[in-house]
Amino acid sequence: MHDDVSRLVGIEGMVVTGVTDHGWWIELEVEMLVRAGCCRWCGRGSLRVKERDRVRVRDLPFAGRMTYLCWRKRRFWCEACARTFTETHPALPARQRVSARFRRHLFDRCQGGGAHAEVARDERTTRYQVDLAFLVAGDELLARRETGPPRRLSLDEAHHRRGRELATVVSDLDRRRVIDVIPGCTRRVIERWLAGLPSEVRAGIEVVSIDPSDAYRHAIWAALPDARIVCDRFHLVRGANTALDTVRRERQRDARAKRPKGTRRSGQHVRWRPELYRARHRLLKASERLTARERQQLCELFGRDPVLAEAWGLKERFRRIYRASSRADAQQRLEAFLVAVDHAGLPAFDAFAKGIRSWREELLGYFDEPTTNGYAEGVINKVKVIKRRAYGLPTFAGFRKRVVIACG
Repeated sequence: MHDDVSRLVGIEGMVVTGVTDHGWWIELEVEMLVRAGCCRWCGRGSLRVKERDRVRVRDLPFAGRMTYLCWRKRRFWCEACARTFTETHPALPARQRVSARFRRHLFDRCQGGGAHAEVARDERTTRYQVDLAFLVAGDELLARRETGPPRRLSLDEAHHRRGRELATVVSDLDRRRVIDVIPGCTRRVIERWLAGLPSEVRAGIEVVSIDPSDAYRHAIWAALPDARIVCDRFHLVRGANTALDTVRRERQRDARAKRPKGTRRSGQHVRWRPELYRARHRLLKASERLTARERQQLCELFGRDPVLAEAWGLKERFRRIYRASSRADAQQRLEAFLVAVDHAGLPAFDAFAKGIRSWREELLGYFDEPTTNGYAEGVINKVKVIKRRAYGLPTFAGFRKRVVIACG
């Protein structure tokens, strides 16, 4: 029976000699199959067993229960040099209370985003063992990870702690991994980090995808003058949606302001237009995703409010820019959109068009190198999950290491 249990435990070179059931946990007595043949110090074979120390080590769960390995470790005495030494095994490191594979199991759970306190509670171990597993295995992982020069970079913002300066997450879009987390998002911080890269790495960066941030753009211009900057399309489309929603809110406020003279604000004659509020999600929905019923409802609304219809048309016209087949086609559609905005005279879209004019080259750069911040946004979402599960990460060094290991 012990041979079968030894095969189930799966530690090469060790055999199970006894099993003790303690209810919710079990203890397996193990020992090494092969004895030491010569002295570790002098190399002679005149050895005898001096004593057998009892070492208790936490291991992976066995049969669904918490498991300890009780190792009857031999201590040898050399008759030639009169020195002693104990036998060793790589699966059970010396002076450790957990096995190597159990420590790896703790690290794998932390790498998946688990909070240290949560992992310690689930595995019925101490927070110290979880922290030590993450520290040791994390340093080994970072030391041997691939460090090839990236071709496409992504810069995005992430909160470390509420009320403090944002951090910048730098990602490699081709390898889909986080390169580093920088403490800050100002131009000086980003420029200093980019300038600190080796010259061959900076020369190999061809594209940088960013949100519409002047700090990021000026830092890239200074440190990577040959790199093409691509502004994330989803942030620009969201800007058009925000302008449309602003127009809807303004129309709602205008309707409430034009009430009969002498009526109270809460009276029945107040001109509240519930159809504007109910249509807020339909207005922001992409035209190709609208159902037949939603199209009919929007047509009825536009018939009563031509201004809102014109704003919706501007939003859809901006979205059509990204359906262009080439940069030249996109440039023509962009010019037509800007002319339509000037003709409409809507303040919300005038402000949006002013920003688009300042980011024209970065917008059109998408058609030379179709790149978005989609992966970076996924990383930011995972960062939020890690922070929530951990109830916050107090130090930036711990925050950076958790993010790089989980997403790098």
